Amino acid sequence: MLGRRSIPVVLPSRRDPRLKLSVVIIALQVLGQTVLDFKVSIAQILITIGVCALIDTSLTLKRQGVLAWPASALLTGNSIAFILRASGTDHGDWWSLNGIEYFVLAALVSLVVKELVRPGGHHRFNPSNIGIIWVLLVIGPVHVFPQYLWWGPAGPAVIAALVVIVLGAVWVLRAVRMLGMALAFLVPFTALIGVFAATGQSFVAIWQEGPISGFDYWVKICTSPELLVFVCFMMSDPATAARTPVSRIIYGAATAVVAAALVFFQPTEFGIKVAILSSLTLTCALVPVIEAVTRRLQRGPGSPSEASPAQPPPLRGRLGAGALRPASIAVVIIALTAVVGTAALADNKDLYYIERGLTGPVNAQ
Repeated sequence: MLGRRSIPVVLPSRRDPRLKLSVVIIALQVLGQTVLDFKVSIAQILITIGVCALIDTSLTLKRQGVLAWPASALLTGNSIAFILRASGTDHGDWWSLNGIEYFVLAALVSLVVKELVRPGGHHRFNPSNIGIIWVLLVIGPVHVFPQYLWWGPAGPAVIAALVVIVLGAVWVLRAVRMLGMALAFLVPFTALIGVFAATGQSFVAIWQEGPISGFDYWVKICTSPELLVFVCFMMSDPATAARTPVSRIIYGAATAVVAAALVFFQPTEFGIKVAILSSLTLTCALVPVIEAVTRRLQRGPGSPSEASPAQPPPLRGRLGAGALRPASIAVVIIALTAVVGTAALADNKDLYYIERGLTGPVNAQ
């Protein structure tokens, strides 16, 4: 009850796959706080989750008149706090509010884009992905950075994390029917990174002295727990991924190619991680095109003509009809800004020096 008004309460469903994903991320957060030396505080995590939950619950109450469990918002906040880091936060600073404004900003950007950029009445971008990318690119590497690709030597802690990720991936991806999508990303991406490694590509990272090249280049990127988290738990968002089995395969493979293309030019770990995250921003924007092309391919040459009154308008006509809508324009601007901003990191000399520990706080992780 709110005054004299009766407000229905909607509780979470046990069948909601978001609950499964939340369990996996929370398990990894616990490992990060106890044995993996994650440089994020409990306060940063809780406040980020709380901000997302409060905004989402308030909007749902206003729109629908119900007090609903904010499953999506909780997951968005948890994902932001799992990936985003504020420089100067050390492991063990459990209640530090260092850089909390950046976590709150990422949460606000995530939910604002989700609520306002809705071509066709549906949000296009993965909320946590767009919030993290925006903060990383705009605020910059002096103040923020993404969780490391490399979580440490293959000891009990890292092995435990990999077990949680792999078992959690099977548990979550089977529920949303996206195991094929994950494989469609991992196979071409690891192959392309292997080609880059063989041709002499390298990068620098603050957690390793000297450039990372050769087989180590491939290992540090392709066996990264962070890469698996991205593929299995961020790309698999049913609300923003492609919907049919075939289009999901194309979606996964397209994201892999875009990610590899952006990674190719990056000489720093910061740039590589942002490149991987930005690839999803672009392919989420292209999901309607991917689905339309998939339908067209599946109809085949023997199908009824697209000009038939019983058929939808041609792909070019449908895309053109919606291209000038404000929400569609916003999607294009957001996607292109992410890609252009990521590409610009390749020439950022300050970023290279920060990764080498030559300028800025050496231990700002």
